[in-house]
Amino acid sequence: MEHFTSSLEENKAYSDVEPIESKVSPPNITWQHTWSFNETENALTQSVFARIPSEIMLRIFKLFSVPDLCNVSLVCRRFKMIVDQDEIWKLKCNSSKKIYSKSFKQIYLDWIYMKCLRNAKLRAMSDWSDSACDIDLPPSYPIRPTDNQQFEAIGGFHQHPNSSSSMTIKLSVDIEKTARELIKLLEKALKFQRQWQQPSIVKHMITRYYRFMQLKASYPSNILLVPTLDIEIVWQTHLLRPAMYQADCLRLFRRVIDHSLLITDIEKFLKDQAFRDTCQLYEQQFGQQYCPLPSTYTKNNATSNFHHYPLYIDTNTNSTYSYWDKTHFEFSSEQPNDYENPFSFTEGNLITDGKWLDLCKQFMSKALKTAPLDDYHRTWSSGIDLEPGAINRLKKSYERFLYIAAKYPLKDGHEFIRPTYAIDIMWHSHMQEPLNYVADCVRIVGYVIYHSPWPINKDDTKNKTCIQANKLWKDEFKVDLMIDHLFNTIDDKLDEVF
Repeated sequence: MEHFTSSLEENKAYSDVEPIESKVSPPNITWQHTWSFNETENALTQSVFARIPSEIMLRIFKLFSVPDLCNVSLVCRRFKMIVDQDEIWKLKCNSSKKIYSKSFKQIYLDWIYMKCLRNAKLRAMSDWSDSACDIDLPPSYPIRPTDNQQFEAIGGFHQHPNSSSSMTIKLSVDIEKTARELIKLLEKALKFQRQWQQPSIVKHMITRYYRFMQLKASYPSNILLVPTLDIEIVWQTHLLRPAMYQADCLRLFRRVIDHSLLITDIEKFLKDQAFRDTCQLYEQQFGQQYCPLPSTYTKNNATSNFHHYPLYIDTNTNSTYSYWDKTHFEFSSEQPNDYENPFSFTEGNLITDGKWLDLCKQFMSKALKTAPLDDYHRTWSSGIDLEPGAINRLKKSYERFLYIAAKYPLKDGHEFIRPTYAIDIMWHSHMQEPLNYVADCVRIVGYVIYHSPWPINKDDTKNKTCIQANKLWKDEFKVDLMIDHLFNTIDDKLDEVF
């Protein structure tokens, strides 16, 4: 097949979409023949493929990537007809349902076109500042007012969020510990943000993530596989779109791949060997290096059966590395071969998500300057306050966000309250465990709250809706949404000042 090449136009499925000022044209796929018609006909006649039944060829072609299918369809009319079969493209589509009279191949091309449009809009969005802002650490916080109105149970809420200084609901995810791990992860990733925004490297990252997820899907969920830092960052982009994540996992892997930033004590103890196993599995299956082993570790040549891990203690370090430490992969500047993004998120989503932490810092700093804080002192900090008192207030704001979602469900025509970056910290933390997140939403809110970062369209109608939603929040909780996370809640006495 090396005698045939496929050439996709500028807007092809696996190309970079540059910032645009006009509408992006639909993907225009073309192929260039390098053999003459006679050479093609003679080659096929002499080939063993000519004697293979079409049913068998169909099964083989199902395993091919989109670029490979493009090449195969050039060989002969018979191959082209097999490649165009719905059975092949149904596996590639993000929908298993027919749309009118369209073939699944056309549905796939339409889906790729929409991804191109979304990717281009994300690239064309205003550029945000990359610099971290100063954080003002307040010494004390005000107390929110409350009233004595009678409370009626709603969803999983049996008391009003303002009635207690601690969360009145129980989540299946330890969002306090997860939030600290999440911010630590994103801080580490910031060091590579400039490098990871290069188009060729973004493609490499998505390719590595897809391969890692294939490994995860091939083994039981209790088998510990360790993602590298770059894979974990792509995973974050996927996780923060729960509806997309669930649909992609079911379509590509036949089950939802679970995730957690927190690991058990046993997993910590076995992490060294699990990392080696991941490297070995990846290299065996894909023929490429997964990640260089940390130089402080001695090569362990023993073969693991991947069902239990031999106990391994590294005497050169005091403790095992963190979930993503010492797993940085050096990328090549060359484009990956036969690149294909089978997921519903785009390269632009991955690049834009990298700005979230800096924007979060800016928001938190601005909120501190606008809130009526006592004994206000300005201090310089480039981080986010995750001390116990601050975490407690963040958790309470997130609880109020869930309460509003339960009290004013979208199905009743209510407008969705867009959370602040402060609430986002806990919302992102909750979504780190996708199966638990869905279960918690159904149990507490009554439906799954699907998260969709970076709304592209901003108009007067949405701004007006946002103002109305903020008013609803203030009427319910007696504090403005933008600074809600800075207010303590009264129980029978004032909250402690942490």
